[in-house]
Amino acid sequence: MKYDDAEFYFLNFENSELPNEAGATHIGMFMAWLVIHNLISEDIREEAAEEIEKVKSREITGRDFVVDICDCKLLDQELSEEGNEFAAWYYETQYMEDYCQVFEITQDTCVGLCSIEDQWENFDKLAPVLDRRLDEWKKSRN
Repeated sequence: MKYDDAEFYFLNFENSELPNEAGATHIGMFMAWLVIHNLISEDIREEAAEEIEKVKSREITGRDFVVDICDCKLLDQELSEEGNEFAAWYYETQYMEDYCQVFEITQDTCVGLCSIEDQWENFDKLAPVLDRRLDEWKKSRN
């Protein structure tokens, strides 16, 4: 199952100076958080062990990981069972709203959505929200 695909966003960058990779920034921030929380599949851990360590040490961003390893997509096969359950519960229903709220943007345009800088400082603004959502999800399961 495909949760998200950066191609959808960069095909809609009409009259924009944004690079195509900007369409993967929001996906990359979520993926970096999943990597840090070990919510990725065993296959990805084996195939991209070096890149995973680079994400964890902040040598590369989540967007770099998504572009280089995941073909600009967020797919179920890249996530662990728990990661998939969380992504199905959260990513498809609330993530974009939280992302836009954290960065004070609207979802109205792809350009606005994809204008957030791919920086660890921005990830650090979003990560506490993801942590809180994971806690909410875990509580909802009990």
